[in-house]
Amino acid sequence: MSNGRYKSIEHRVIANGSNNRISVPIFINPMPSDKISPFPEVLASGEKAVYKEVLYSDYVKHFFRKAHDGKKTIDLAKI
Repeated sequence: MSNGRYKSIEHRVIANGSNNRISVPIFINPMPSDKISPFPEVLASGEKAVYKEVLYSDYVKHFFRKAHDGKKTIDLAKI
């Protein structure tokens, strides 16, 4: 959505069993027929798109077909 401008970090949790851990997951799921791509506002200044528009359903299928390998699932949309 940010065309690679904002980087998220990979993370993992190592639970030690002696402290409580609280997680608050938040999920935003577009409709399967929705198209996802970099926000037009990000590209408004003339920045070239690094990711193409893809159907959300295609992205989700790709995500679940692959073994977990970090963020490489976004490569489906890479130009």
